[in-house]
Amino acid sequence: MVGKILLIGLGELGFHILQELAHRPTVGKIIAADINPEAEGGVNNAIYAAAHLGLYPDIEFHRMDLFDVKGTTEILREEKPSVICNATVLQSWWVYHLLPEKIVSRLNEAGIGPQLPFHLTLTYKLMQAVKQSGIESRVVNCSYPDVVNPVLDKIGLAPTCGGGNIDLTIPGIKQLVSREIGVPMRSVTVFMFGHHGLLSSFLAAPFLVRIYVYGKDVSDQFPQDKIRKALQPYVRYLMGAWATAPPNEDIAASFTRNLLAIHFNTFELCHAQGPRGLPGGYPVRLSYEKGAEVILPEGVTIEEAIRVNEECGRVGDGIDEIKSDGTVVFTEKAVKIYREVLGYECKELKIEECEERAKELKSLFKKLLDKYK
Repeated sequence: MVGKILLIGLGELGFHILQELAHRPTVGKIIAADINPEAEGGVNNAIYAAAHLGLYPDIEFHRMDLFDVKGTTEILREEKPSVICNATVLQSWWVYHLLPEKIVSRLNEAGIGPQLPFHLTLTYKLMQAVKQSGIESRVVNCSYPDVVNPVLDKIGLAPTCGGGNIDLTIPGIKQLVSREIGVPMRSVTVFMFGHHGLLSSFLAAPFLVRIYVYGKDVSDQFPQDKIRKALQPYVRYLMGAWATAPPNEDIAASFTRNLLAIHFNTFELCHAQGPRGLPGGYPVRLSYEKGAEVILPEGVTIEEAIRVNEECGRVGDGIDEIKSDGTVVFTEKAVKIYREVLGYECKELKIEECEERAKELKSLFKKLLDKYK
């Protein structure tokens, strides 16, 4: 085991991750942090639930305000976590699903790229604090790592990796292969490359996949149309209309698996978004020692993998380009939709503008949501 785990953000996703960690008796010390002091009640909930199962996790609550970079830096220096899991966001991706179906459908056409300020702002501040603290921590970022991680990489602040997103499709692909060929799911190995835009587009955006059964390449037996058809019910469920927060158990399981692979230095083959500041998602080996190492199956180059991810993000999430200084350029289509639906005009987002843009965008969403109450 390597050091402590610091989990920041105890909302829907963060709480599920905390529950997962609380049920792992070998994890060791967990620091659970949130800006809301009442989140300590949720921490106790996780401790008490574990106790009913005969487990007694070592979990401690800290109030942490990521807007206070100096204060966060001091906590990091004091606690020296080996792995940090960032589950913070200024507005969750699903909130716009509370709007009328016609508006939701229109915003879906743009993807969630224009909502980047909600995800980038706090992660940016956290990574500033990590750097200023001087500690040797690996950071698993849950907040739109497909784009946030490569943006921060441009200024030397990239988290180690993310999780979720395309990783959520891997069990479905394994299930498809298992049923078609008649082998256990555990015998199927999938190497997939794809951006969050694959989910936003309901699987219409480009992706790349190689599939092996007991080490034999069976990719030709599973063309992308067959994979899309098999995954469509799950993705429609995952990205569907929600009156409240959608289920997060599978998403939490993905992030938990990734952070534990780093925590225990397992070099486990996983899938992660934004490894080493790359755009989109890749198969990786995860460890504390080396962080996230991208693994390429035979016949796939890193240039091809990046190209597929960038195109997937362009088609599905409206991310046209990430410039060398971290400025994000959105597609004309995405800009037009957000202008018409919300009155939000943002063709390019500079890192230093993300906090003010987040305030503006949140205010516009609130105005629209209030209109349809």
